[in-house]
Amino acid sequence: MVLQRIGSVVRRTLQTAMVLQVLASTQVFASDHQALLKATVKLDFEYIPALHYTSQGNFVASEQAMHELKRQWQQFSSVYSSSEVDPQWQHFVAAAGRMIEAADQHVLGGDLIQAHKELEGVRVTLQGLRERNGITDYFLDQLHGYHVHMDAIVQAGKGKTEAQMTLKDVRTIQKHWAQVWPRWEKIRHQVSRAQFDQAFYNFSDDRLVELKQAISEEQVALYQLKLALLNGDRGRIARAAEGLSSGFMRTYRAFGDIPYD
Repeated sequence: MVLQRIGSVVRRTLQTAMVLQVLASTQVFASDHQALLKATVKLDFEYIPALHYTSQGNFVASEQAMHELKRQWQQFSSVYSSSEVDPQWQHFVAAAGRMIEAADQHVLGGDLIQAHKELEGVRVTLQGLRERNGITDYFLDQLHGYHVHMDAIVQAGKGKTEAQMTLKDVRTIQKHWAQVWPRWEKIRHQVSRAQFDQAFYNFSDDRLVELKQAISEEQVALYQLKLALLNGDRGRIARAAEGLSSGFMRTYRAFGDIPYD
């Protein structure tokens, strides 16, 4: 009995030590993740132009943007290639690196469509890495979450006439509408109520004005879709659905090294 009790005490002590070790590692990572996000801001500043120009079919701008992205990625990955807290961290970073290299090769080969697909994978991979590590306070991840539902709406109505819009299309839009409206409201409130950290995201006053105007443009587009859904005119719904992409892309571009009017 005495030996059993001693064994039980030893096991509890070891378990407690293991828990404390994990908590200590988590606390170190939590205190350091602001530095990670600051590096991510710099990375996205170069990533977003590459994503944008490959989608626009601009070969010259895509090649230059990929050059800058690869330079910034080298800096980022040299510091954040692994994590003691997450044993899978290195695999996510390595996967993103392979995608960037593949995108660069596609750009050099003149295939911007495939390059863009590779770059989209980079965004998904790094966002997934942040999510699995409990990093939830990166502003662009709110835009990423919104984009998933917005894109589903856009694709449901894209290029369709009233006759081509099916009941399934309308229901798809209604389903994702329930997500986009509250998500964008949260984004809008955060910026309009001065909860957006302008300095952290390296925004000049002019760029902040551009961001606010872009967010307002998307809000108007969302309101037009809301009215179209209430009206029930399928042609109007299709046009309003397709109209969501402009304001969103303008908002997203504000975080990249892209000129704005």
